[in-house]
Amino acid sequence: MTDNNERERRSLRAAENYYLWTVSGGRCSYKGCNKLLILNEDGNLSNIAEKAHIIGHKGPRYSFAQEYGFTDEDLENVKNLMMMCKDHHKLIDDHPDQYPPDKLFKMKREHEEWVLSWGELKKKSIAIIHKRMSPPIRSIEFSETPNKLLIEAVELQEEFSDFTPEGWQQAKNHNIALHKQFLECMRQHKEVDVEVFPLSQIPLLIHIGILISDTVPTTVYQYDRENQVWVTNAPADKTSYVESSQIHSQFTSKTNTSRLVVSLSVSALINLQDIEDVVTYPFDLQEIKVDDPRINRILYREDVIAIQSSFKYTIESLIQSGLYTEIHLFYSGPAGLAVEIGRSINPRMWPEVYLYHFNIRNKPRYQLAFSV
Repeated sequence: MTDNNERERRSLRAAENYYLWTVSGGRCSYKGCNKLLILNEDGNLSNIAEKAHIIGHKGPRYSFAQEYGFTDEDLENVKNLMMMCKDHHKLIDDHPDQYPPDKLFKMKREHEEWVLSWGELKKKSIAIIHKRMSPPIRSIEFSETPNKLLIEAVELQEEFSDFTPEGWQQAKNHNIALHKQFLECMRQHKEVDVEVFPLSQIPLLIHIGILISDTVPTTVYQYDRENQVWVTNAPADKTSYVESSQIHSQFTSKTNTSRLVVSLSVSALINLQDIEDVVTYPFDLQEIKVDDPRINRILYREDVIAIQSSFKYTIESLIQSGLYTEIHLFYSGPAGLAVEIGRSINPRMWPEVYLYHFNIRNKPRYQLAFSV
């Protein structure tokens, strides 16, 4: 049964709802959370926002109403409401002593000032979520506070498991369809950046990077599995970066071949025998590797760009010789770098590129996925 106090609550006007969404930036206002309050799954939008009262109706912090100039009739004032995710709304109401009005009014003010600063930075973004391994992403947790307003997202999160030639071709077509959806978003918005969140098979990530190209301002995130957050720039206390002296190139030439094999070893050293198991005809070999290849060897943007730049310069120098009609790319490295490697490949200037998928349990361990 609804009590009298509940019946007296008025519904917010449309303008008040729009105002709360605008000043919150569509993100949870709890300090340090900033979770997006609209989830997009395969084009299906879900509203996970809750309007949290700083001073509630006969509940948490109600005893402060008179002190702060509120009556029962105007507790629905937007000055008394914060947009929050369900978890933090429950937290502040379950522990009102830890969250007095002063603390919440300050939290609301600081969050709204932060959102206002986005307009001054004039940074807006469209997200591409490409995750075809394991379950889909339900929320995006960052290692640092994002400084861009996410205005739209396109995503491909159906798990990929058909490693037949037909399955790879279908996955490639899905990439093309995703890119068309992305281009449509770009046409509808001006002066936006692109943010990519990748966790998929390497050939698919290189391919989506090729489609995006290097002509659009793009931030590619890496997933820090240890801390379970997405990262870009290195933290302030990181002093060691991959330097040019730590990136090694070795070229081995054979007589009268128009095929170039490129191996890029970052997470593990690529074995020549694994390459020869699938490329059974003569080839020239360009090896690029970093010191101490291992998992999590490369995580931050500064290191990713250093390796991507070395790759691009080395391979384009070979392409300019005019000798090669095929490039076979073998890659062992993180997802974010794979996207950036793809963005280095210009289909109009490069010969046909063959992409390979690695599975340690298979024989041979590399499988041709498709060419681009």
